[in-house]
Amino acid sequence: MSNWTKLSVRGTDGDSADDSLLLVSNPSFTIPDGLTMVADFISQSEESKLLEAIDDQNYSWEGFEQRRKVQRFSFDDKASTPSEIFHLLKNKIKEKSGWQATHLAIEEYNVDKVAFSGEFSSNYKVTTFESPAPGDPSCFVAQIPLRKGAVQHLNKPKERQVACWNLESPNHCSDVYIPRGSLLLKSSECLIEWRSRMAASRDTEDCVTVLKFYSLSTEALDSSNHANNNVNGSGMDSFGYVPSPDDNVPSPDEAMPPLQDLLTIIVTTSPIRSNPSTEVLERAMETFVFGGTDFAYKCRKVIVCDGVRKKEDEAPTKSYSNVKQALRNGIVSNEQDENYTIFKQRLRQLCQEAPLNSPFHNTHVEELSERQGYGFALRHALRHCVSTPYVCVIQHDRTFMRPTPICETMEAMWRNRFIKYVGMSMRSNLFYRDIFLAKYGRIYHEEFKRLIVRVPELLVKKECYGPDSASTREMNLLSELLRENILALAKSYQTSAQGTIEQDWCRQNPVQEGMHQLSLTPTLFWYDNVHICETKHYRDFVFKPSYKMVAKGGFVEDKLSPVLLRTVERLGLTDGHSRFGCYILDDHSGMFFTGHLDGGSYMTDEVRKKIKEKSGPRS
Repeated sequence: MSNWTKLSVRGTDGDSADDSLLLVSNPSFTIPDGLTMVADFISQSEESKLLEAIDDQNYSWEGFEQRRKVQRFSFDDKASTPSEIFHLLKNKIKEKSGWQATHLAIEEYNVDKVAFSGEFSSNYKVTTFESPAPGDPSCFVAQIPLRKGAVQHLNKPKERQVACWNLESPNHCSDVYIPRGSLLLKSSECLIEWRSRMAASRDTEDCVTVLKFYSLSTEALDSSNHANNNVNGSGMDSFGYVPSPDDNVPSPDEAMPPLQDLLTIIVTTSPIRSNPSTEVLERAMETFVFGGTDFAYKCRKVIVCDGVRKKEDEAPTKSYSNVKQALRNGIVSNEQDENYTIFKQRLRQLCQEAPLNSPFHNTHVEELSERQGYGFALRHALRHCVSTPYVCVIQHDRTFMRPTPICETMEAMWRNRFIKYVGMSMRSNLFYRDIFLAKYGRIYHEEFKRLIVRVPELLVKKECYGPDSASTREMNLLSELLRENILALAKSYQTSAQGTIEQDWCRQNPVQEGMHQLSLTPTLFWYDNVHICETKHYRDFVFKPSYKMVAKGGFVEDKLSPVLLRTVERLGLTDGHSRFGCYILDDHSGMFFTGHLDGGSYMTDEVRKKIKEKSGPRS
């Protein structure tokens, strides 16, 4: 077990004889008012009876960043009241503390793999206020771990804000160990001003069962902890998107400006093994016409060429043992650096000589002097090369596979300012509703379905998009095997959650003859695949320096997606997701819009020929 320090909790009259002991990880911990511990509150015999009374079949999964199994009961509701032994324990808690519990949660917690450390630890692990706001003296929480001990992390931010990472002081942060069968009581300041998180103690590889008796205001009684923070004064008012009068929503009769006045296309590129050839980029950009002629030829394009890191030694290292891995991290040999330089020269020439009907027309090449990685290369382009309110971000080996409603998506975002990001579907997220169900269960599914967006701007002609439409008939099928896979995928789509949810909606909400409704599925993952995003949202939120949501050298999705999950854990699914406003476009044909050439492994015909010559004839 970890090293714990015993601290005494004084009674309100200051009589040390009434002290109880807390086991804490921080020897200088400032114990909050309203926090106390009663050791050995239940006997082993009582524990055995309680465990026998728990029906393991009634658990539901809850949470996003911290997944846990939970059973919830109300002592005032006969339909959901727990068995008699829990009523007896409720009365025992009242005799000891004076508090009357109205609800019970039986929760199973695993060990937190990452230990809390330092003032900013709560930025990486979700801790929540259990009481929604000051003012109700009857609010309290009583927790009893069974089978094993549990650990309660507590920290007090400088302000009552779930997103305030600065603590009152280093002494206002500690783990508190709750021995098996002991009672931890929280009320007043501890419940209102302090954030908490429960986990199994690190001396066990198993989970711990925690009985949580509580009485909280009606606003806090939701199916999970994160809803307790969805209140005024939570400190998240400036984090991400919050609707305001400054949104400048256009009037219904106002026409959308030309696409080229709204949208800049940012293409990111970096060294790949096919350099100095521009073939990968050419193959990717020639598919831009699937987004429409205005998108392909009129919208301004910025190609950001990331910098490189030179190898000091040509020998492979343990971290970068192969060419693809090294190039992915911007590490090049002298020969690769020379090839990349020639590639950039050819690219500039390609853009300068491009005719009006070429996707390379109206394209600016931006070279970075140092290696930044995808995320920071994108940040550079947003800060220095973009003047339009929206951007379409495309990596150099990402392609459109079929006609894609870029203009319609752009108008949906322009008229509905809460839509901040729209990803074009790819193979791995085409069934995102099924992914959500598998990860987070049905407890959130009804709320998730309410977040699906269907706006008039995405009501299109049936002949253009949807099953058996012009778009699906023009699908870029590069091989017979790919064709078979795509058709099999489209067939399985019809019986998936992604497909059946939409079929149910269409039956209840029929659209006019000859029309087809596209939808935007909310996502809790920020995909770096082809997407349109509001420029301001990227610049001022995603890349806000103080939030540190994107790391130099990394991808945006790597750090931003966990932040999205933590925000949903703190604020709830609806409010947490709205701060990011990210969705995936689906025309419900069962076919994805974008594909991947895999630039890291891509070989031109010339390279293949050289490899074949080097290997010699087969015997």
